[in-house]
Amino acid sequence: MQEGEETSLYSISGGIPLQELLIAAKEAGLDLPKERTRPLGRILLAGLLGALRGFAERGLSPFLPTHKYIFAEIVSDLTDAYSILSQESDEKMILQAACDFGIKKVYHLEWKLYSSNDLY
Repeated sequence: MQEGEETSLYSISGGIPLQELLIAAKEAGLDLPKERTRPLGRILLAGLLGALRGFAERGLSPFLPTHKYIFAEIVSDLTDAYSILSQESDEKMILQAACDFGIKKVYHLEWKLYSSNDLY
C-alpha cells in the first residue's frame, strides 16, 4: 500500500456520520486528521468505520461503557496485522477488509454480551 493514495474512506463508510467517526477515533487514541494521510491510519479508520456500521446494523449504541473498548482493540489488532496488510497493493481491498474486520468484531461483541446470554 502506497503513501498518499486517494481511495476514499467515504465509499466504505455506509453513511456513518463524521461526528461518530471522530468520537470513535478519540476513544481509540487516534487523531483523525493526521491518520487520514497515513496508510496505516487509513486502515485503522476503515476498521473503526466498520465497527460503527456493525453497531448500526445491530441497533446498538457504540459509545456505551461496555462497548467503547472495542475501538482500541480494533486499532491494536489492525496495527499488529499491518506488516502483512501493507504488502498488498490494492488499497481499496485492504480498506474493505479492515472495515469487514470492524463489523465482525462488533458482531462478536454483540454475541458475547447479549445473544449468548439469551441462549443459556
